[in-house]
Amino acid sequence: MTARPFAGLRIVLVAAFNRRYHRSGLALAAALAALGCEVYRCEERRRGWNAILGRSLATRLTARLRRHAVDVVLVFKGASLAPADVAGMRRRFGSRWVNWFPDDPHQLELSTRLAPAYDCFFTHDSSSLARHRTAGARAHYLAFGCDPAYLRPLPPGDRWKAPLVFVGSRDAVREPVLCGLADVGLVAWGPGWPRGPLYGDDYVRALAGAAVGVNVHQQFGDRGDPARYGTGANMRVFELAAVGTPQLSDAKADIARHFTPDREIVLYRSAAELADRARVLLADDALRRDLAGAARARALREHTWRHRLEELLTVTLR
Repeated sequence: MTARPFAGLRIVLVAAFNRRYHRSGLALAAALAALGCEVYRCEERRRGWNAILGRSLATRLTARLRRHAVDVVLVFKGASLAPADVAGMRRRFGSRWVNWFPDDPHQLELSTRLAPAYDCFFTHDSSSLARHRTAGARAHYLAFGCDPAYLRPLPPGDRWKAPLVFVGSRDAVREPVLCGLADVGLVAWGPGWPRGPLYGDDYVRALAGAAVGVNVHQQFGDRGDPARYGTGANMRVFELAAVGTPQLSDAKADIARHFTPDREIVLYRSAAELADRARVLLADDALRRDLAGAARARALREHTWRHRLEELLTVTLR
């Protein structure tokens, strides 16, 4: 992709920017720049003097908009940006205001309160759309993506080699699902697990070092809350594909929009099926290679952050 379809478009991006904890904000800024946009960052979190002086996000964003006249204000979640503040800044500064909310349906009460304040609202969970539209939002579906400059096949080294890997938070819902994989060599990383969380290239190497990457979405399993499970594919779906690790994921309904089951990803619908399909994958080197190659090719062809932001801006500006 060499075209720059949005050359000269001026955008304020409100997100968290940190190479250790919040890489998605930096990846979004880079993707917008690659599309030709002039990008002005507004840090969502209070840091440094902003924390000491108690400057709210609304105060900091207002100051940014005073300095730069922009065409679009793109807010990635923006939980602390009150709808009344958005309305006031829209009246004062104009521009198109967009929210891309990454936490549906887990925080659906928050997102349905925020969404109507924006010209466009995007969610990665298609099952949440009806509720947003009923609340008065101009809501659209937009899946997550990946950053291929970061998420790439890395030589893992012996430390990272494992039959199965799960990278994600430990909680009372996921843990019993993953316990069923203990006898087939599961290695778990993330907050709450004994091995702890991973950052930077260590995160990528852990994904790349496994024969199979296991994905368990929040609220999957017998202990999960069906109302908070939803249909949206999490970021890990696209990250594992970009790294080139064959993936075994619970069958979120939106996944099949983006990857072909049994050709680019393997899906399961119960903890028992997860264990069975893990054993089949671990016993078939050729199948794993085919899955990984097809998924990575699809991710690079269709599912980068640049692809997503081109779609978001096209919808926003039409």
